[in-house]
Amino acid sequence: MLNGFLFLKRLFFLTVTFDHFEILRAIGKGSFGKVCIVQKNDTKKMYAMKYMNKQKCVERNEVRNVFKELQIMQGLEHPFLVNLW
Repeated sequence: MLNGFLFLKRLFFLTVTFDHFEILRAIGKGSFGKVCIVQKNDTKKMYAMKYMNKQKCVERNEVRNVFKELQIMQGLEHPFLVNLW
């Protein structure tokens, strides 16, 4: 049981949330999301972060589109495209 607890404890500390980043500026807006340049607080590395309002996606029946975008982004790895992390 102790090994399981240590695994969960490590997993908890690996969780990254919106609070781990500082929003620097907006760079785009789509039909169901916004994209901003953010900086991770501890490493100071910069990323593009897309975020969306879950309730609006559901209201607009865009949930399928969100999952399709996620599926496409997970399959991409290219030096000239933003890759999903």
